[in-house]
Amino acid sequence: MDRESREMLLETAHRFFGDKCGREVVNGVEKDQWPAELWAGIEELGLTLVAVPEEQGGVGGTLEDMLAMVRVAGAHAVPVPLAETALAGMLVAGAGGSPGDGPVTLTLGALVLKEGRLTGKVDRVPFATVARRFVAVVDDGDTPKVVVVDAAQATVVAAQSHAGEPYGTVRFEGAECAFVGASPVGAARAYELAALTRTLQMAGAAETVLSTAVTYCQERVQFGRAISTFQAIQHLLAELASYVAAVIAAAEAAARDAQEGGLADGGSFSIAAAKSQASEFAHRIAAISHQCMGAMGFTHEHILHHYTRRLWVWRRDFGSETFWGEKIGTAYAAAGPKALWTLMTASRYAA
Repeated sequence: MDRESREMLLETAHRFFGDKCGREVVNGVEKDQWPAELWAGIEELGLTLVAVPEEQGGVGGTLEDMLAMVRVAGAHAVPVPLAETALAGMLVAGAGGSPGDGPVTLTLGALVLKEGRLTGKVDRVPFATVARRFVAVVDDGDTPKVVVVDAAQATVVAAQSHAGEPYGTVRFEGAECAFVGASPVGAARAYELAALTRTLQMAGAAETVLSTAVTYCQERVQFGRAISTFQAIQHLLAELASYVAAVIAAAEAAARDAQEGGLADGGSFSIAAAKSQASEFAHRIAAISHQCMGAMGFTHEHILHHYTRRLWVWRRDFGSETFWGEKIGTAYAAAGPKALWTLMTASRYAA
């Protein structure tokens, strides 16, 4: 997808989410109200198929195009598995399968594939109770496999996330697979790509948190002037802006490195660093924004919690800062002191 086409896609997505993903839609998901109109519009625009080749019914974009779209979704707190479905569609298409329609989610964990049947358990699966299909990548000997399992073949124990979205534990007990194909990536790489997708969502949400806090402080008047003119508030906003800028910069670098380095292993170090940084800064971004806005930011009627609570949840999804920090530290330790500088400035690490 060329630059002009991507910009048109992102602008279309931004307008659509602005029109169809308002406060009532996001709050409704917490009450188990599936936003059918929002999802129908997403599929009609082809947003779930951005990274699927045209000959397989997709838009024909790249991984980087899909990540840019996911960032826009994060900026609107889109409460449906758009990111999960888009990444799953790319993986299934890469394995020669048809992504299909309807909401899909990822079950990435310790799973075993034997004679076309899947066994294992995965905790904290996003949108587990609303997904029509589960997509996994399993290391099966020398050839990893992309596996698709219909929801009816799995046992799901619901556990709502702190953002009010329908997460859950998914168990497969010899589940019959609807599709099995040779995967373009291994299980560890699929997990990296899922972490990268979450990082871009976090970048989009963080950007909205910053703009929301700044706008509020400019409009809120105390002692006859906007609170944004008070030095204490200015310091808080400056600190908030620095955290948000760091998350965005790291996310953009990781997306670029992943695209340039190739689907199989491009940008592994950048992804680990970006997800670690985004997860570490998530709680600071949430805390400072609520501090700037005071009691107003804690009310259910305000939109701020739509983003800060998702940052809390996404911080842990597909590896927290501890998980990815250990990956980086292990790579440094294994390489030895002479390779430290090379590793720190490289775009990938040996996992």
